[in-house]
Amino acid sequence: MIMPFEYYLNEEKVEKQSPNSQKAIALMRKSIRRIEHVKIQTLNSEDAEFLFEDIYESIREAGQALMAIKGYKPLSHEAVIAFVRDIYKIDAEKINRFDRYRKIRNKLVYEADKISIDDVKGALQFAIIFVPELNRLLKV
Repeated sequence: MIMPFEYYLNEEKVEKQSPNSQKAIALMRKSIRRIEHVKIQTLNSEDAEFLFEDIYESIREAGQALMAIKGYKPLSHEAVIAFVRDIYKIDAEKINRFDRYRKIRNKLVYEADKISIDDVKGALQFAIIFVPELNRLLKV
């Protein structure tokens, strides 16, 4: 369960820094480039987990860009999700998908789990919509 953003601040899972518009722009550009890279790849069962990890990273980077512009550095992925939810008021359905993808990514990375091609396609379709939405919120 994703706790309120304040929790991550209090637990020192987020560092307060000076707002950094250059870092925010660089992270968002990287996020968008990563999605564009995934879109041109051939999706097959051999590479599905790698493509999913890139899709998740793209979403996370976009969220982290929003944190950088406000002067925060996350030390946990959950903090990024809480920040986007609490500061930018992203709706619960999108936040739940973001968190679901975080959990899937963790299983892929830490437990060598497998992922279906349909799940990768769904995540990519979500990222294609969600990353530009977060980009529009990036006011620099």
